[in-house]
Amino acid sequence: MPAIRPAQQGFTLLEMLVVLLLVAVGFGLLASGISQGLKSAQERQVKRDLSLALRQVRSQAISAGQPASLRLDVLRNSYQMPGKTPRHLPDGMTLRLTTAATADSDGGAVGLITFYPNGGSTGGHLYLARGSQATRIDIDWLTGRVDWRGGQQP
Repeated sequence: MPAIRPAQQGFTLLEMLVVLLLVAVGFGLLASGISQGLKSAQERQVKRDLSLALRQVRSQAISAGQPASLRLDVLRNSYQMPGKTPRHLPDGMTLRLTTAATADSDGGAVGLITFYPNGGSTGGHLYLARGSQATRIDIDWLTGRVDWRGGQQP
């Protein structure tokens, strides 16, 4: 009578290595997705902060009864509200602007969006870009309204 072998129990080393490889690939994909999600959230936050700064400067001009300007520095990728310290954009994000008012002493690298007591402004367009993604923030000269939309930089 032949001897009965017990059923093989456990996994082979090769099977374990395949499972570990699949788990590592899964975690790599998950980490990449989380990283992209954080960058997108950071970009949305920068857009909100800059839009809020523009609206606050407009409100300040209306309530104080005198013009107030938001200073935008293209070389340093920063913006500054009156009486506040400059706020810098995150690494990899750039600022470009089209506006009628510039601070001449800085060679055109610094632009101003000036709001007036009647709610109007000098107007202009701000472009925030990171890689191929760009957002345009429009400032209406007549009403001072701030509006932003995604899209490619012209």
